[in-house]
Amino acid sequence: MNANEIIFVDTEVGRSEEKVFAIGAVKGNGQEFHSHSLPNFSAFLSGNKYLCGHNIFNHDIKYLEKELLGSDIKHFIDTLYLSPLLFPKKPYHHLVKDDKLAADDLSNPLNDAKKARDLFYDEVAAFKNLDERLQNIYYGLLNSHTEFKDFFRYIAYESAEKNTTILIQKTFAGEICGNAPIGKLTEKYPVELCFALSQINVIKYDSITPPWVLKTYPRVENILHLLKSRNCQSCTYCNESLDETKALKRFFHYDSFRSYDNMPLQKLAVKAAVDNKSILVVFPTGGGKSITFQLPALMAGANEKGLTVIISPLQSLMKDQTDNLENQHNITEAVTINGSLDPVERAKAFERTENGSASLLYISPESLRSKSIESLLLRRNIVRFVIDEAHCFSSWGHDFRVDYLYIGDFIRSLKEKKRMPQNIPVSCFTATAKQKVIADIKEYFKNKLSIDLEVFRASAARINLSYHVFNVEEDSEKYSKLRQLITDKNCPAIVYVSRTRKTERLAEKLTADGYPALPYHGQMGKQIRVTNQDAFMRGKVNIIVATTAFGMGVDKKDVGMVIHYDISDSLENYVQEAGRAGRDENIKADCYILFNDDDLNKHFNMLNQTKVSQKEIQQVWKAVKELTKSNASISQSALEIARKAG
Repeated sequence: MNANEIIFVDTEVGRSEEKVFAIGAVKGNGQEFHSHSLPNFSAFLSGNKYLCGHNIFNHDIKYLEKELLGSDIKHFIDTLYLSPLLFPKKPYHHLVKDDKLAADDLSNPLNDAKKARDLFYDEVAAFKNLDERLQNIYYGLLNSHTEFKDFFRYIAYESAEKNTTILIQKTFAGEICGNAPIGKLTEKYPVELCFALSQINVIKYDSITPPWVLKTYPRVENILHLLKSRNCQSCTYCNESLDETKALKRFFHYDSFRSYDNMPLQKLAVKAAVDNKSILVVFPTGGGKSITFQLPALMAGANEKGLTVIISPLQSLMKDQTDNLENQHNITEAVTINGSLDPVERAKAFERTENGSASLLYISPESLRSKSIESLLLRRNIVRFVIDEAHCFSSWGHDFRVDYLYIGDFIRSLKEKKRMPQNIPVSCFTATAKQKVIADIKEYFKNKLSIDLEVFRASAARINLSYHVFNVEEDSEKYSKLRQLITDKNCPAIVYVSRTRKTERLAEKLTADGYPALPYHGQMGKQIRVTNQDAFMRGKVNIIVATTAFGMGVDKKDVGMVIHYDISDSLENYVQEAGRAGRDENIKADCYILFNDDDLNKHFNMLNQTKVSQKEIQQVWKAVKELTKSNASISQSALEIARKAG
């Protein structure tokens, strides 16, 4: 290694003219150059064999091609390609910032050339400090490739190890699948394999493969998955790290999965996800849907630093699930990004997702239209999309949402931009789905992404729930029956009503009569809503009087009674709402309907109020014409069009 043979360079180039404005260079012996003169730079190159810089293969060399052709420079070293291999552990090298050098002085190529020099010598030192087996592996995989061969030449390194495949298998025994096709990967994708192995070496840290590596070498993600998450079912690593029952105990401290109708459907669904299949899961409310998608996500996060994106329709649902993971299971790898976050919370969520400390990301379907969300996901290894409340896909479902129909387009676009050779797996979850809804969901993903969903469907029946209907003629009789049920059962209870104002009136009346209760509805202020929900969840109050805005995703184990003071507007909604009782299977819970004929009339009136008037149709049409005035096509959510329509 001769310092007199190497020059470190950086160029400042105009973006529009693609003209070299300035060149900064420093020789290994300390001699400096800073000028815009290309002839003078040619003279400065004299007598040197190696040119080194940060990102010179994609940038500097093509602007200095003429000067280099007539020089003594024959070898090129790019510190950009070496950095992820030699500084894979967060917080990485202090000079490296993705594909740039951290520069205090903007547009000063001499300073950046010096920084490249410092980085290079640190890389040389880091390589020499590597375990000898890793040195041999890196050399065996990289020494014949343009981006790396001159580095080994300059430091005069050669490996005596001839069989790189066997060396990898021995070095990473117990850390990767023992039956992974290392020989084929060594032959076909040696650079990608090397980047994957460098990441695996520090997988226990929050470190992730730099986004520019994933963009330049998209198969790194595939290889990481192949080595860490493809279950051969016969080696030590797979039997320990990819066993779903052991993972259930490790993450959630449960000994076994739930069964439905004597079928181990929850275990089978988890195993299908771990095996990289796309699935559609129909489990009853309180039937363990969340763990069924959270467990594979946590396993992928631990094994390959993969990110699972969970698309959920309600902000409260996202908050409940992330809070439950942390408070009940001490799992902090889940974050949510939604409109309820303040700027500091949002920035923190973005940071945790980007740096790899989060392996589950909860977002709304509307968020997929955000460029910042798309940019964030392009920088991570996305292992799966989970769509909760998947019945929202179908116009036959009880809660159709048009924004769900954009999900497939987004996933396809993300795959193309990441240049992924295979589909991103999808998991769909819902508590209630008719056959037509299931068919719609399957057809949607088949048409959009050529994905076949494997269906895991359990009966909606809950053996620990008892259902009762009481016919009450007058409002006074209904209220008396409500008080009687609350007195007799004396347990956490949800009382559902149809109107927002009624939640507050009924809660006040119960409280005044000695039955402390709190209201909950979608139109109350966020802080009051969160406070009331937390009070009920923590047992500070036993009764919550709510509209259907309460409950989706709420996981309170000891609810012993759900009372429908007013009937639900559909059977599907009723099954979901009643299913919030008895989430702990050891609790025998009761579901009551207090019914009179006037309830049906009220529902018909509410349906009439939801009709769109001719004037409103005209407003929407005017908004659509305005939006398409300068564009042949648009992509807008219903909410965005409604806002445009006033």
